Amino acid sequence: MQKIIYSRIYVLLAILLLASCANIVPPSGGKVDKKAPKLLSIKPSDSLLNTRVTKIEMRFDEFVTINDAAKEVKVSPILAQNPTLSVSGKTVTLKIADSLLAANTTYSISLGNAIADLHEGNKYTANPFIFSTGAWFDSLSLKGKIMDAASGKIDSSGKVKLLLYDALDSFEVVVRKKPIYICMSQSDGSFLFQGLPDKEFRIFALKEQNESLKFDSDDELIGFADHTYKPSIDTAAIQMSIFKEIPDSSKRKVDTAQNKAGKMSMRNSSIRNEKESIKTLDSKTFNYEVLADTSTPNKRTQDITKPLVVNFSRKLDTFNVQKISLNIDSNEVEMEHKISVELDSTRKQITLKQKWLSNTKYTLRLLKGFALDTTGAEAMPGKRIFKSKSVDDYGKLEIRLPAKYIGKNYLLQITLDAEIIYRAPIAEEKIILEYLQIGNYNLAIIEDSNGDEEWTTGELKTKRHAEKVIPYTHSVNMKAGWENVIDFEPKKETKN
Repeated sequence: MQKIIYSRIYVLLAILLLASCANIVPPSGGKVDKKAPKLLSIKPSDSLLNTRVTKIEMRFDEFVTINDAAKEVKVSPILAQNPTLSVSGKTVTLKIADSLLAANTTYSISLGNAIADLHEGNKYTANPFIFSTGAWFDSLSLKGKIMDAASGKIDSSGKVKLLLYDALDSFEVVVRKKPIYICMSQSDGSFLFQGLPDKEFRIFALKEQNESLKFDSDDELIGFADHTYKPSIDTAAIQMSIFKEIPDSSKRKVDTAQNKAGKMSMRNSSIRNEKESIKTLDSKTFNYEVLADTSTPNKRTQDITKPLVVNFSRKLDTFNVQKISLNIDSNEVEMEHKISVELDSTRKQITLKQKWLSNTKYTLRLLKGFALDTTGAEAMPGKRIFKSKSVDDYGKLEIRLPAKYIGKNYLLQITLDAEIIYRAPIAEEKIILEYLQIGNYNLAIIEDSNGDEEWTTGELKTKRHAEKVIPYTHSVNMKAGWENVIDFEPKKETKN
């Protein structure tokens, strides 16, 4: 019996040993390959003259793959048809149709990130491959800077395409066909064309949403030069401004609703023309909300530069001003305050306009029957208590302007969070704005060439540039209770 037990134990141990041997653990790998594929040979060789290169073979030290060749491979000057790129093991072949190559022309081929190793995806990068179908290499250049017309500042997006066309092409060429040469702007707004021939070009700047290389969308920004350029003569930097056209060319003005703020009195011009944050009201019942923070009556919340707004869930048929009262607390005694009430065009909003007192508690009473909707339903009566802000909750800005900008041809524009809060002709060298919200303000002067007291964008068809904008160099950080004094053009210090 004991022998049988030992025999069974031996069998069990043997089975466990075999199972452990069957569970094979893969060997640990070596270091991850982070090296890009290495080019071993290229045929034909780079930088050949008097050669029409229609096929390029590149052999690498490892297996490679091709990614998004149509987007990554760039040929300059641009060909009517993209070259083809194929791979076989460790060899990549690029082909160009001979009929696409022009005589006496320097071609540059950039592969971008089209080639990578097969397993790790490490990208192969290299300088462009160059050849010339003539006896020389084109080596001229054009350079410049791109500005944003609306702000007057350098375009730092690095996404503006510079397009060169033959000087003999019509001005509308950018709308109907692709350019001959293209380059991209940099983050400092600069651009540089290299390897250009000694001939004249038309130049355009385009910030597009698609990859058509044409000005063919209302969402795109366009810029143009007034005359043609020849690289061998025009060596100075070209400055171009890009702008967004108004889709309907019969409309010449922009942001007209906001511009009305700039034509108010000096005090009211600082009112921020913002959209109120309105809760969605349930139209199943006739109700309303008062856009004032009444949760903490002693907290200063009502902006003294804005009217008080009441929104309704349904259109009003009538409202009774006699049943709307606004009282102020003066030494704990309520006194009625005169108000002006207006109904807006949607008939779903009324505004209470009056001159607010600083740091004052108000009580708004909406009595029974103060508002009826189109079905004859009455709004529920209500009472709201809130407090107005103090003068110290706002900032003050004094702007000193050079005398050369005084007159109807120049406008001062001030924006807060990209929204225009002031725009008006410059009538004097010192402008003071009070009751400004806290935040970062940007200032600019507009050359109002057409005298409409607004900034007018450009138009390609009529060759009209956007009106020039001269920005203030820094943003102004406005804090509560602060008074900022700035010189739009600081005086240069004189050395003794």
